[in-house]
Amino acid sequence: MVLHKKLLLTLLATLSILWCQASDLTWKQAQQKKKGTIAIQYKVNAPFLLSTDGVLEGLEYEMMVGFQRYLSKQYGIEINYHWIEWSTLSEIFEQIQIEERAGDIGLDIISWTADREKNVKFSKPYFPDFQVLITHRSNPSILHENEFIVPYNDYTAISVLGTTYDQNLKKIRETGAHFNIRYIEQSTQVIDEIINSPKTFGYSDLTRYLLALNKDLPIKRLNAYAMKGHGLGVIFNKDSDWDIPFNEYLTSPDFERIKKGSVQRYFGSEFNEFIRNLSNHQDEEMVLLMQEKMFMDEEIEQSRAESERQEQIKNLLIIVVAFALLTAFFLFNRSKIKSNANKVLMAHKDTIEQKNELLSLRNKELTDINEEKNSYIHILSHDLRAPINNINSLSKLLQDAQLNPEESKLLNHITSESQRLSDMVTRILDIEKIESQRIDEYRPVDLTECLQKIVDNFQTTASDKHITIHSSLSPNTFLLGLDEFVYHVFENLLSNAIKFTPLHKNIYLTSEVQQNQLLIHLRDEGPGISEADQEKMFKKFQTLSAKATGGEKSNGIGLSIVHKYVSLLNGQLTYQSTLGEGTTFTVAFESVSPEGKNSVPKNK
Repeated sequence: MVLHKKLLLTLLATLSILWCQASDLTWKQAQQKKKGTIAIQYKVNAPFLLSTDGVLEGLEYEMMVGFQRYLSKQYGIEINYHWIEWSTLSEIFEQIQIEERAGDIGLDIISWTADREKNVKFSKPYFPDFQVLITHRSNPSILHENEFIVPYNDYTAISVLGTTYDQNLKKIRETGAHFNIRYIEQSTQVIDEIINSPKTFGYSDLTRYLLALNKDLPIKRLNAYAMKGHGLGVIFNKDSDWDIPFNEYLTSPDFERIKKGSVQRYFGSEFNEFIRNLSNHQDEEMVLLMQEKMFMDEEIEQSRAESERQEQIKNLLIIVVAFALLTAFFLFNRSKIKSNANKVLMAHKDTIEQKNELLSLRNKELTDINEEKNSYIHILSHDLRAPINNINSLSKLLQDAQLNPEESKLLNHITSESQRLSDMVTRILDIEKIESQRIDEYRPVDLTECLQKIVDNFQTTASDKHITIHSSLSPNTFLLGLDEFVYHVFENLLSNAIKFTPLHKNIYLTSEVQQNQLLIHLRDEGPGISEADQEKMFKKFQTLSAKATGGEKSNGIGLSIVHKYVSLLNGQLTYQSTLGEGTTFTVAFESVSPEGKNSVPKNK
């Protein structure tokens, strides 16, 4: 009886503590009192929120500390936190929905869904919500969703009950797939479960997947059923008014600065750039493939360096053993020592050969994966061409029909946008071809003819913006290369010049021969290029600060292609730019005669 009484008192005390830690403080009351306490119902979820020896850290922790500083700076309100930890997301939802805890905030990597918003209030997104389907690296790869059912019917999906991971898996089963679902406690354990149980798959947050890929864990992404959500947010009670200052904070420069620093600390220096590309680019799958390819390239390079190091160790061991044999020859009985030394040498040799064999297998595996990624990019780009060409053909047929002005305007918009998409696919294929180093045999190219054709092709585009193209081209000039490479260099440069030159301005294109060198100058009267933009303008998927004068769209890869092609043609690309006055690009090639022999220049 006494024992039951003690247990009851302990339970009541615990409930009392938890009740006191809850908060019914409203935002309106905090503004009046200029101080108060908020309870944060949270769950540890690396790398967003971590606990090291009882000390919290991570992006979400720094976000909440930043909110305290924001309220103090903007409103003079001093807020304290009670941090209350839970094991599951469902427990956090239960706490936030209690009426007396209208001042509490729920914190986890919580995806917004319409069903969840019926019971709680969500903040604006503070981080992208992108979930990918992953499996063990040894399992079959798939490119399209219709390839998923047959190889993965006998597999087991890993999930956490009540999460969006679980909802997404059940949606896949509704398409006809037959697989079991095994539930675990924490979403942070999904990747570990898949690594330890090869015939499994499951959903993972995109950032956690990329961190695991960067650590060379044996997982891979299935190119199907990726889910892009509204975003991750914190949750409030339906009656709470704390979402007002919190949403204001999320749109402030203070939060952007905190978010950028936290992502670099806890996710890696390259993730800020990746997230920005993912948010701004129209094709998330293409950006993700490029990021995965970068990780694979780094892994291949590390493996190559390790192979060279092992080779150096092997040579050093051979020298050491040889020296030991030579010393032993003079100190001990020749035949006996020689026999023993040979045994040691053979043992070392076998060990080194085993390591080299493992490294060779790993190198082959990484090379196959890299080729597979290149193949995916190539297939994806080619698959896009057919529907784009159909759109172009249909729009051209409709232009002959009797249309009112509004219909003609819409049809012209469809035509221009589909052409822009076709150009983007062409550039992606150009990048893939360059990186694959599939270069044909070079031959003399008529530079004058090529430049004149490009100028003629862009006259209509320039006239639409009342821009005059002045060309002065030296006749009979030739360089060693391919027509399409040369065309892409100056097509991209002239297209950019027209895109960023204001109305009623001029563009000057000149070519000359100086001491066996062809010099081509393209000068515009645009806004110029800032120092910050000059540092990144030749990198892929970089959007510069200057704005197109006619509302044209930019995919951020034109100058990257120019830089790569000029390098492949053994040319040199330089520029001069003054803000407010314009930019001059100069391309230099070695001049050849029209009868020059075909050759293949070295790749730079």
